[in-house]
Parts: sequence; C-alpha cells; structure tokens
Amino acid sequence: MLVNLLSACLLFAAAAAAADPGLVDQPPADAGRADSDRAVPTDRGWMVPYTQTIPGTDARFRMVPVPGGVARLPVHADGEPAAYCEVELPPFWIGECEVTWAEYKQYMALDSQYARLQQLATLGKEAADELREMPNLARELSRSRTAPTDQMGVDAVTAPTPLYDPSTTYESGEDPRLPAVTMTPFAARQYTKWLSALTGHTYRLPSEAEWLWAAAAGEGVDFQAEGDADALDAVAWHTDNSDWVAHEVGEKEPNAWGLHDTLGNVAELVLDAQHEAGRPDLAGKRVAWAEGIAWPRDDAPRIAKGGWYDADPTKVTLAARTLTDFDEWRSSDPNLPLSPWWFSDYPATGVGFRVVRMLGPLPEDLQSRVWNAEDESVARDVDERLREGRGKLGPIGESLPQVVEELQSPTVRKLLE
Repeated sequence: MLVNLLSACLLFAAAAAAADPGLVDQPPADAGRADSDRAVPTDRGWMVPYTQTIPGTDARFRMVPVPGGVARLPVHADGEPAAYCEVELPPFWIGECEVTWAEYKQYMALDSQYARLQQLATLGKEAADELREMPNLARELSRSRTAPTDQMGVDAVTAPTPLYDPSTTYESGEDPRLPAVTMTPFAARQYTKWLSALTGHTYRLPSEAEWLWAAAAGEGVDFQAEGDADALDAVAWHTDNSDWVAHEVGEKEPNAWGLHDTLGNVAELVLDAQHEAGRPDLAGKRVAWAEGIAWPRDDAPRIAKGGWYDADPTKVTLAARTLTDFDEWRSSDPNLPLSPWWFSDYPATGVGFRVVRMLGPLPEDLQSRVWNAEDESVARDVDERLREGRGKLGPIGESLPQVVEELQSPTVRKLLE
C-alpha cells in the first residue's frame, strides 16, 4: 500500500510557518518596492510575492499575495434576472501568470518516469541487488508500484498520456513561456496535486470567486464594460491584437495586484462548474469560500474565466465564462474511452489555468474534491485507461526528484535494456 506522502508533506508545511515561502515576519523595508506595496498582513505574518522552483527542475513560477475580502458571485441561471451571493475569501497567493509549458511539461514527464519504475518492479531481486546504492529508488521499489485503480486517494497521482497529435495541441507553439493549454479539468487538478506533493505546499485551482476577486484587484473593474479599447489592449490578448495565437505570459501590463493575463491570452479553468439551474439557494446570502464553489457534478460544464486570444473583445471580460464541452472538445480524439487528460479540438487550444495557494492547510475533507476526478464518468475513464496500461498511476512526495535523478543513472539504463 502506498504511504500517504502527500498528507505528511502538507502537514509538515503547515507546521513549519517559518519555512513557508512568501511569509515573512515584517514587510519589506523599502516602501517603493512592489513586494512591499503588495505585502498582505495576516495573523501569521506578512504575505509577500515569492518565486517557486519546481523541485528537481529549472522550471519556476511567481506567486503574488491577494488580501482577503468579499467577492460578489453570480448565481442565476442563464436567461434569468441577475442574482448574486457574497463569498468571504481569506487571503491567498495566486500565480502571477498562467501555468506555462515549462512548468506543465515537468508533470507530463511523469508518464515516462512511472513507466521506468514499473519496468524495474518486474525485475524483482535482480533490480534490488543492483540498486542498493540508490536509497530513494530502492525505497519506492519496495512499496507497491500502483494503488488499486479504483482508489484515487491522496497518496498517488495519474500521469497524463502523451499527446496523439501535438500539432493540434501546440497550435500556438510550445515555447516554454507560452501558457500550457488543452488539458482537461481533471488533468489540471492532478497537476496541482503533484505540485503540492513535490513542494510541500498546498496548490490548487482557484474557485471562480477567488479568480474574480484577484483579477479585479478588489475593485470590480471590467475594462470592456467601460468601452475603453485602449485599456483592454494594454492588458489582454484578444482576436483584434493577438494574430490568433497565444502569446508568452507576462507581456501585457499587470493589474493592480500584479497579475498578468487574467483577461485574454488563454481562458483559465477554475474549480467551479456551471449548473443548469444556477444556484438560487445562495441568492442574497454571504457564504464561506468552499460553500461558494459550484462543485462539479454529473456532466455539468466546467468554467474557464477571462476570455482568450481568439475571443472577440466584447467577450474578454471579468464576467466572461468559457464553458467546457467534453464531447465537442474531444471530437477528433481517436481514443476509446476518450482521453481523460487531454482535449483535442478548438477552442480547448485556448484554455489553460493558473494556480492558487492557501495561507492555511487545505481541509482534509476537501482534498479529494480539489485534486481528483470530479465525477464518476471521469473516474471510470481513468480507471479503464489504467487497466489497459494506457495511463500511469504512481507515488508522489518530496523524494520524487531524487527518484527521477536515480532513474537516469547508467545502472538503471543497463537494467532496462
């Protein structure tokens, strides 16, 4: 049985506030610095921007703090009079930019890494004798190599299968600074689970309320609603200025809290789904952040925010929702079942995501909801893929970078020849 490495990592991180990136005892002394201007006071210290390197790689990304507040979230169904609830949000960090290919391809590499682990596991004692000098790898090989495929617990992650047609997915290219696109909501969630285990800090997709609050920088400003085309061009790539491709993250001006590309470039997946009937039970209420999430159920479309590079400027707004269509967005996928990790068709080529990190630990009862399969149909597809060997499920934890390094050794290569 796999050891629950992820929970151990996150509990350690929560208990070691002094080691938390982005949390300091005093704000930066230079009041003219952006880091000082954006410092957020909390009862645990000051939240400041920080750069996170993905362990074992050169890939890095920057997180910026967002003060707590109350976001106004629409809860009405389409065609009905506007209704809203208020969502109370504690402070959090959010990605300065959308997740790039430089970052996402580190997660994509899990497929080949887990394949090597599984090959070594079949060698039995021969491998154990040869790998005595590789403690991390030997320890992994002494455990079960995969969890039961019907138990998507908090101690393992699925690796995305290779793309069957990268020319479609990489419509805008695959430069490391371009935003990663076409992953399904399930794959995006698994990425954040993998990232959390490697770093020991809780990363996940934002809720729609968190995204709105951060993108508006607390002001509720919608550039398009003001009819200011120049203001929109300064911050967003859209169909009038993008040449119909995504652009490297961070090229446009940031908002007041330091976030780039919240409008345009690629639409950004959030935790929420759009329910056909809306959420009338919340109209006029004030709720906590988790209660404000429209948790996915059945085949409800997932929400992506902010518009994208091939959207008309009138659709590149804070209020805009791009809704996933699981059938249409995988219509050219030749796999059966259809891939649970990748979309294959337009407009998924313009859908990516950014990550958030909570100040406190993620409640245990929410871990599966934010990291794993959102509904039974996705879980079934993943399970079938794993049974057929067309997907990989493996352990995650802070030792994974060392395991990966040992997998590159001449000894391992010789064993796998």
